[in-house]
Amino acid sequence: MKKKIVLFDFDGVYKTQNFYENQNCKWICLKKMSGTNAFCDRRAQNKLREKLSGIKLPNISFIGSGNYHYLSLFLIEKIKEDFTLVVFDNHSDSQKPIFDEMLSCGSWIRSAYKNETHLKQIVLVGTNEASLRVMDNKLKSKITVIPYSTIAIDKNWCFKLQEIINYPVYISIDKDVFSEEIVKTNWDQGNMNLTEFNIIKNNHRVIGMDVCGEYTVNYSDILTFRNANIRNNKVNKKLLDIGIKVIA
Repeated sequence: MKKKIVLFDFDGVYKTQNFYENQNCKWICLKKMSGTNAFCDRRAQNKLREKLSGIKLPNISFIGSGNYHYLSLFLIEKIKEDFTLVVFDNHSDSQKPIFDEMLSCGSWIRSAYKNETHLKQIVLVGTNEASLRVMDNKLKSKITVIPYSTIAIDKNWCFKLQEIINYPVYISIDKDVFSEEIVKTNWDQGNMNLTEFNIIKNNHRVIGMDVCGEYTVNYSDILTFRNANIRNNKVNKKLLDIGIKVIA
């Protein structure tokens, strides 16, 4: 049976790519929804939950720019068993929100930790040291971190990651964790490459996966967008192929 692939269309970027060709995909159009770009207000949160109410947890979701990474929270709300959240991201996404009722791409992991009863373990991978330094110490003590500074010098980091995971795994990937030689995103980027991304073994059951980090459509600089989009399309295809192989 083909895996369930969902494409969240906030800005039309996936219409310019073809990595999902010959796959059975479900499209969810969100282009007319206000209050969603980087910050997600209470009204938009309710609308997004309503949009997702009729679907089960997708096997693989592509959610657009890193500005919308908070959508991962709404996806993992659908998980009905204890699980480990493994996040590949150049940023911690664990900051305190500006307002308590406001969700953002920079605070969604914090919200997940506070509210999701089935979320038993969080692992951050590839995060930069500057982002980790400004994390709340209380929350930081609850999250296992494998920063890029460790990945750069320890060839066995992926095996250590497998050893510390205690539950079935949901994987969330922001492509800003990768070097600009691999992809181009709208955020500052890390230094991981796809050969280092050899972390998904058969040791654990993978129950779902999402990917963000697209370069937002930019009609004022169409050449830069096209060059970035070509790279992103290729990486999306590789990540989709990985997901199809390993997700339960």
